[in-house]
Amino acid sequence: MKRLEPYELTFIAEALGKRTPPPLRYLSALAGHASPLVREGAVYGLAPHASNYYVMGMLCWIAATDPNPMVRDAASEALEP
Repeated sequence: MKRLEPYELTFIAEALGKRTPPPLRYLSALAGHASPLVREGAVYGLAPHASNYYVMGMLCWIAATDPNPMVRDAASEALEP
């Protein structure tokens, strides 16, 4: 079976964020992926659900600790009102 590329996982993460309720288990896993591109996609998937306490906490953690500044910025922006 072919392994998915980071750009493919990014699109999947963003699409998962459009589901209600969002599949947080999968978005959480993608938020911890080795590729910053995938982690940023997970942030965009989580962003529409930032009012959920679990998602808000995850976005705060990403904004404070992710090693990539673009991912941290995306998480910070997702938390803005």
